[in-house]
Amino acid sequence: MKHKGQILLITVMLLATVMTIVLSASFKSVTETQVTKLEEENQKALAVAESAIEVALKENSSNSSVTSVAVSSISGITGFGGSAIIESLANNTFVTPNIAKDGSYTFYLGAYDVTAKTIGASLAQAITVCFESGTPNPAIEVTLVKTSGVKKYVVDPSTSQSGRIAGVPNGLPVSTSCPSGYSYSINIPGLDTTGVGADSKFMLVRVLFAPTRLLFYRATTLPVQGRTISSNVTSSTSIGVSKKVVLFQSYPQIPGEFFSTAF
Repeated sequence: MKHKGQILLITVMLLATVMTIVLSASFKSVTETQVTKLEEENQKALAVAESAIEVALKENSSNSSVTSVAVSSISGITGFGGSAIIESLANNTFVTPNIAKDGSYTFYLGAYDVTAKTIGASLAQAITVCFESGTPNPAIEVTLVKTSGVKKYVVDPSTSQSGRIAGVPNGLPVSTSCPSGYSYSINIPGLDTTGVGADSKFMLVRVLFAPTRLLFYRATTLPVQGRTISSNVTSSTSIGVSKKVVLFQSYPQIPGEFFSTAF
């Protein structure tokens, strides 16, 4: 009887071990399958969100009154809901993406007409351009283009360093116009004769020595600089994956070589 009891106990332990292994393998298989499905759903949702943006931009380019596109209306896409929305956001500040060394950014001072490819009148109001510090510090060259001519402004925070730009301002102290993270600024006056006036069209800001972001500020709302497209997509499956993609498309950027100055 004693041996029979030991055999029964060993048998139960072996069965418990086998069941544990089987259940663990089954759980791992189910988990891996769910993760794989989730990843596939994520990739599909991202692709649908990007497709919605492309369709919205195409339809808006041919018909500017189209400001949104429903995902369900796009041919070939099923199992997803949501929409892509196009907005022209206006504010009294505008921040560029990071601009590489020797790169430039075209900032429009009047309303840009996408269809007619024209720039409207500007306001005779001062604009502050803020930029970041670094190692080395960047410098900026601002080319103000007006119907009456062209005016240049240059700011270099490190004029004392060898190989830098001599005889130009070091930049203004950062004011409340420039938020945290920006260390230098330049003020373009709002005067019809020497600065920003009604005949001003755009500023081309060239970045020298190091990359930086630029922030433009003025007391009133700045002209819109492009279109912001946001795409929100949700799958209709039980997983219910959601994706949001936001894209900013600037108005045409003019090559900096057209106005570059050799130092």
